Amino acid sequence: MKVVFDTNVVLDFVYDREPDSSYAARLFTAAEERKIEGYLGAITVTTIHYLTTKLTGPRESKHLIKNLLDIFLIAPVN
Repeated sequence: MKVVFDTNVVLDFVYDREPDSSYAARLFTAAEERKIEGYLGAITVTTIHYLTTKLTGPRESKHLIKNLLDIFLIAPVN
């Protein structure tokens, strides 16, 4: 099953935002374990990079983006 992850789902997981972080964690686990095909929109990646750079700095942001790209595919924009 292909699942496109919304920006807010990613942020819920990364920043442990309640009440939805536990749901996001389950979805992330399913994507990591390849039980689902997880996708991010291209704009989601740039938005996450922008926000995390402002909140945690460029090094941590780059590390997060690398980890996300290891787990998720990028949804085609067409």
